[in-house]
Amino acid sequence: MKKVIYLCLFLSSILFFSSCTDTKDTATMKLPTGIWKGTLQQEGAVLPFNFEVNYTQNDTIPTFTLLNGEEKIILDEVTKEGTTYTIPMHIFEGEIVAVWNPVANTMTGKWNRRSFTNSSSLDFSATPNTKTRFDAQQEPKFDLAGKWETYFVSGVDSSQALGVFEKVENTDVKGNLKGTFLTSTGDYRYLFGSVAGDSLYLSCFDGSHAFLFVAKAEDENTLKGKFWSGKAQPRDFVATRNESFTLPKADTLTYLKEGYETITFEFPNLEGKSVSLNAPKYDGKVKIVQLLGSWCPNCMDETNFLTELYKAYHPKGLEIIGLAYEQTEDFEEAKKRLERMNKRLNVEYEILFAGRADKDFAAETLPMLNHVMSFPTTIFIDKAGKVRKIHTGFSGKGTGEYYDNYVEETTNFVEMLLSE
Repeated sequence: MKKVIYLCLFLSSILFFSSCTDTKDTATMKLPTGIWKGTLQQEGAVLPFNFEVNYTQNDTIPTFTLLNGEEKIILDEVTKEGTTYTIPMHIFEGEIVAVWNPVANTMTGKWNRRSFTNSSSLDFSATPNTKTRFDAQQEPKFDLAGKWETYFVSGVDSSQALGVFEKVENTDVKGNLKGTFLTSTGDYRYLFGSVAGDSLYLSCFDGSHAFLFVAKAEDENTLKGKFWSGKAQPRDFVATRNESFTLPKADTLTYLKEGYETITFEFPNLEGKSVSLNAPKYDGKVKIVQLLGSWCPNCMDETNFLTELYKAYHPKGLEIIGLAYEQTEDFEEAKKRLERMNKRLNVEYEILFAGRADKDFAAETLPMLNHVMSFPTTIFIDKAGKVRKIHTGFSGKGTGEYYDNYVEETTNFVEMLLSE
């Protein structure tokens, strides 16, 4: 009997010591490097996405990189406390907070998104060394590459979009289809996924938005499915193959009210100094006024483009002024977010804080416009101060030829205004 008791005590001491050692080792253990598969729990669905974990030499805290097709978003402000990692979402207001469990080989936690009007939180989990996004094993029954006339349905209302898909080649993550949906106010950015049997699966997670599309192909020309965005209830959508389908022209949706030829405004810059479009520095210059928000991924896509345009044409007389409508009404908080945006995207043109992120409010600050339909909205003004064009929304690099066409057309238009 004594031998049994001694044996139990001996085993207990080993387990206690092992437990203490494991806790210490776990707290100092590095995450496995390479590509991981993450998931977010949405309303009745699981959204998968991929990210990469890397350490530079002698680092104890990793860098995370979100992967959406060709897009790579670096998350390098990670903090760690024990086995808990807090991963801020690039420019955007929010973070993933998750605990690493090396025994279970998982991270689990929450993706928290902070918003002026609609903060939310979704359950997050991830496993390492997983290069697949969707566990789709069946061979595709249909070739779904091409252009699709699409309608998203919510109750009795519907909105139209253009789906543009193409086959994937040479990617680190397993999948066979990429693309996006274009709308009159922007696009759904870099969607990536698979076709398995008669089913389509596409997703995107960029730190601000979490998009999931799942559809069935009735035949090679018809899709019916559901769309999830963050924590919102899913919406139905239907799509028909239509290579000639086009959306309303983005230059016709927002315009000056009758009796106006130009716009005026006065807002503080990030130093708190009031700046007017009528300032002498803008006299005789071609001007682009960008309505944006640091919370808006489409705006960040456009800001990347405008930053390059500014570098190329500012020496020739181009000025760009960004009017930022933020998810806060506090100047100091907005300043912090916008300075972070400027640093991340290397923005050199003037950014002004115009107020809160609300389209109706933005329209009140610019009463000469018929409305503000979208962030971003871009206003082109000639040397004489007249508005020559207003472009609603932005088609980013994920739209392929549509982005290329916009870049070419806009560059040519700016060159024409500069030559006048």
